[in-house]
Amino acid sequence: FVYWAVVLLMVALVLPASLYAQETRGRITGRVTDATKGTIPEAPVTVTDPTRNATVTVATNEQGLFQANFLLPGPYKVTVELAGFKTYVQEGIVLEMTETRDLAIVLEVGALEESVSVVAEVSTVNTANANLGLVVDRARLASLPLIHGDPYKIMGLAPGLAHTGSQRLDRPYEPTHIVGYAYQGTRSNRSDLLIDGAPSTATANANEVIATYVPPSDLVQEFKVQTATFDAQFGNTEGGVTSISIKSGTNRLHGSVYYFAEPKSLAANDFFGNKRGQERPETSSDRPGFTLSGPVRIPGLYDGRDKTFFTVGYERIKDVRPRFDAGQDVWVPTEALRNGDFSAYAGNITIYDPLTRVPSGSQFVGQPFPGNIIPANRISPVSKAILEYYSLPKNPGLAGNIYDSTLPETADYSSFTGRLDQKISNNNKAFVRYSWYNRDSIYNEYLDSEASGTWFQFQSYQAVVDDVHVFNPTTVLNVRYGYNRFERNSGQQEDALNWDMTRLGFPAEYNSLIADFGR
Repeated sequence: FVYWAVVLLMVALVLPASLYAQETRGRITGRVTDATKGTIPEAPVTVTDPTRNATVTVATNEQGLFQANFLLPGPYKVTVELAGFKTYVQEGIVLEMTETRDLAIVLEVGALEESVSVVAEVSTVNTANANLGLVVDRARLASLPLIHGDPYKIMGLAPGLAHTGSQRLDRPYEPTHIVGYAYQGTRSNRSDLLIDGAPSTATANANEVIATYVPPSDLVQEFKVQTATFDAQFGNTEGGVTSISIKSGTNRLHGSVYYFAEPKSLAANDFFGNKRGQERPETSSDRPGFTLSGPVRIPGLYDGRDKTFFTVGYERIKDVRPRFDAGQDVWVPTEALRNGDFSAYAGNITIYDPLTRVPSGSQFVGQPFPGNIIPANRISPVSKAILEYYSLPKNPGLAGNIYDSTLPETADYSSFTGRLDQKISNNNKAFVRYSWYNRDSIYNEYLDSEASGTWFQFQSYQAVVDDVHVFNPTTVLNVRYGYNRFERNSGQQEDALNWDMTRLGFPAEYNSLIADFGR
């Protein structure tokens, strides 16, 4: 094992710095020349992140080229200081996620004490690669009206995408439909999803790709949708690639507290509910949450400014919406049927008295109950007990008499993310992130008793550990481990578990014949 570990490490060290795993950070590259366009080798180039006071220093090669890799999205300053030339300073470089910003740096002859300052312009054309897509930065994320705070809603703004999922199932804990997009004519739910460079997908029905974790929009630094022509680092998809970068803390404390509400009083009935004359369904949504980021500081013990940064965020959704999965023809016994009166259906069915059955050749024959009515004293006590758990019809007739489009589904959803960034040295930076969410839903309470109702749960666990070490200007080692687990559970509601069979009139020993989870 040790032998192969050493071999793997040596292979990683000798690989060119331009080879990446699935990466969401950006890089700054460029060429340094003099006024005559002659290349300048061995020129020290310093890239500074002013929000964290972090620097990366690289040197140009024989062709005057340089690159600074694994840079978090945000503002940067580039400085070049070389004897015989004026100091070159370029500020206002805003680097987007996965972006390669290429600079053309021209040094002027002069003293180091003199400087040439350049203000960077927004890059409008991607000249580094052939990728096509859409990048949404933090400012636009904060201003866009995202339903239920779901950042994946932004995917619909990218050219070439068509949403094929349900328009009603748009909450963050509905992982199939919120990413149900077809890329450039491919099948929907076949694209790759990354958070901080780590996979954030699982498979569901018919091998559909779903989102295993959905961060609240206030925790997202940037969001990028790549629709065509990817780097070799991407290959786990027949569609596009959607990448999310979680905010990293800076030297300043930032935070947000919010509460979004959709009260029932502002809801409206749908067309079919109005047509049936049903009242406005119960529908509401409450979404409180907070985010906080900044330097880690413990008074008197540790000052993490310029070194250690944290980000935490929590969100909860309490949601009520109509849901009825059984179909429009489902029915329950009417009051007459519960009392054994089948006279209204004598033309469709005949009820025979089992005590009158006698053999007739190869068959048995019996006499029907008079009037197609079962006498009250002939109805089994067990049957009567079971009927107590069936609700009465809500609509006239038989077929569809229990259908109710206002029947609510209640959902309780909680989401948490924590991230810690550490600058070990100017040449070594690391971060760790942990994310979790839990969704519990109760729905399909057709009979309003223990005999109906479904408990449904999604649980997501995600973790990323990442370390970047710069050995020299041409050798960089990036080690990343991602953990992604998604659980889907369903079953009976709690009041129906370990049910006592004697409540229906069965002997107590029946309880030992059926496992707890089956009754």
